[in-house]
Amino acid sequence: MVPQPSLSELTPKGSPSSLEQQANLRLLRRFLGTLPFEYVITSAYRTPEHNRAIGGAAQSQHMTGLAVDIVPHRMTNRELATWLWVRKDRYPELDQVIWYQDKGHIHIGICPRRASGCRPGAPEAAFMSHLAGSYPRWQPSQSEIVSVMRRFPQGKPLPWGWIIGIGSVLTAGVAVGYWKFFRR
Repeated sequence: MVPQPSLSELTPKGSPSSLEQQANLRLLRRFLGTLPFEYVITSAYRTPEHNRAIGGAAQSQHMTGLAVDIVPHRMTNRELATWLWVRKDRYPELDQVIWYQDKGHIHIGICPRRASGCRPGAPEAAFMSHLAGSYPRWQPSQSEIVSVMRRFPQGKPLPWGWIIGIGSVLTAGVAVGYWKFFRR
């Protein structure tokens, strides 16, 4: 597993002002610590002032400490959204997953039990894509699911080069062993 991000990684533009926001950030940290792949956090907690300055939604979950924007390593936003969609039963706190086609990140909003300030009806496990201001509901195709599950069964890409290299060494070792045995 990837270690939980630090509080400073989740609050680079200001500290949460309420105990509820601080508790939500602890829940968000715990959630992020369960994701078995590497990523860079581009945005998490936002003060209302910072949220307005960057044009964030007026009711953004970022202001409650329940949303994060990340850039996954070695996988696309769509692949990460597919990976989460397949495992949505393991993550009942998922509220929104938005994979951006025109930006470099994926938005993940959560609403676990004991969270404060969740959207009405949350968590709803809404999966969406985003392009040019539109947020249609999204579901991966069966071929996308198969591809992502093959490449990222536990979250990290399979180390095919390493596996092939070990297989070659083992095959060569067995061949040399047989050759030495029968040469006697």
